[in-house]
Amino acid sequence: MNLTLPAGLGWCAAVGGAGAMFATYWDEAWHTDIGRDTFWTAPHLLLYGAVAVAGLAVALWGVKALASGASLRTVLRYGPLVLAGVSGLAVLAAAPIDAAWHTSFGRDSVAWSPPHMLVLLASTAMLMAMLAGLSRRDVTLRAAVAALLMGNAVAVVFEYEAGVPQFAEALYLPVLIPAGLFVALLVRGEVHLRAPVSVVVVGYAMLRLLVGLGLLLLGRSTPDLPIAVLGFAAMDLPFKSLWRRLAAGAAATAALAWAASATGLASPDRGAVSAVAFVVIAISLVAFLATARNPRAIGAAAVVVGVAAMGLGSAKPAEAHDPGQGKSVVDAVMTANVDGHGTIQLTVEPGGHCGELAPVRVVARRAGETITGALRQTGACTFTGSISVPVQGRWFVYAELEQNGSAIEGWLPVDTDLPQTLPQTRTLYQPPAGESDVTVAQAISGGLIYAAGLGLLVMGGVVTIRERRKALTLA
Repeated sequence: MNLTLPAGLGWCAAVGGAGAMFATYWDEAWHTDIGRDTFWTAPHLLLYGAVAVAGLAVALWGVKALASGASLRTVLRYGPLVLAGVSGLAVLAAAPIDAAWHTSFGRDSVAWSPPHMLVLLASTAMLMAMLAGLSRRDVTLRAAVAALLMGNAVAVVFEYEAGVPQFAEALYLPVLIPAGLFVALLVRGEVHLRAPVSVVVVGYAMLRLLVGLGLLLLGRSTPDLPIAVLGFAAMDLPFKSLWRRLAAGAAATAALAWAASATGLASPDRGAVSAVAFVVIAISLVAFLATARNPRAIGAAAVVVGVAAMGLGSAKPAEAHDPGQGKSVVDAVMTANVDGHGTIQLTVEPGGHCGELAPVRVVARRAGETITGALRQTGACTFTGSISVPVQGRWFVYAELEQNGSAIEGWLPVDTDLPQTLPQTRTLYQPPAGESDVTVAQAISGGLIYAAGLGLLVMGGVVTIRERRKALTLA
């Protein structure tokens, strides 16, 4: 009787996970470059197909366990398999939950939406289950699954790395660091190599490099390389104290994020990242020194880091990405002339309805910040406006007009780092109605969905610890 995940099925699930990661970044690029999509777009089909491959591998794992002679009761008592199955079902359930969420509370476009986070948390738990269920002899496969686990966990900040931050950029490191340290702790116990975290983060970085190359070949926007994530490799430093390794991992990640943003190798705003990185490095250093006498001091230091870093930014939603385009009105040639120093001149040339249109304003949005400028009619069917933005990077620049008194708009994603001219044919559409404040029903529903996802992570931690103890007992 053998209940462990067969290596062949493990590799199938890993390939499905890698395909899902590529599809996620492809879908993000699709939203950035094109806008609202449909169920049948290529990124969606790849994502659903990749998830189906992983889900089928888990289902066959259960069939294989029963075929090995184990009773149904025995199979249902095997934590990794049960967790993988429950997590897979949660991933599937997230699709109708997301549809119901949009029907009840309106469209949203942020990764931190409760239904979106359920997918992320549930798939992270499923990878934890696979890692716990693999044989200890499958070292290479365990490292591959751990690399996917790292990628899945740090995907909570992928909008920042894709240059489409939906919330204040001061939140980037306070979210990235706990997620990465959580996986690094798992990796140190589950991947039996000399420098397990280093191997895993380098493997993840190589996978992200392939993702970027694939998007480049498809002519889509590419995300940053995960430079900051490499800092978690400091968890492999030969410190006897776990708390010192955690402090080293946090400080190294913050330092690399700071360097990457300062040199333009990463999209998050250098000012926001440097402010938080300074706090994290300083407190990590204090915690590192404090553990020489009192290991519990790291707990107080961690609280200080969290409070200080979170206090530097507020979670204001940004109406900037995938804005929920409404009914199409007319196509227009929209041209952004960028001077490389933050000034953008936007020209809009609609293909019709000229006598019905009146200019309103130009709007630039990024990470909760909104900047407006004047839009003027400069020809029979030409509208022009200029706007200056204080931060370089990708901004979503809107032209807002009126058609016989009704609002219409169109938008372009504009990278302001280099002088360039960006002409594109875009759709002018009726914008969605303004969203109301969060209702009690929405807050309760969102809280329950988040609780379900976090519950799967807790279950993953319990299962991992139990399987590790069993392995040590048998050894």
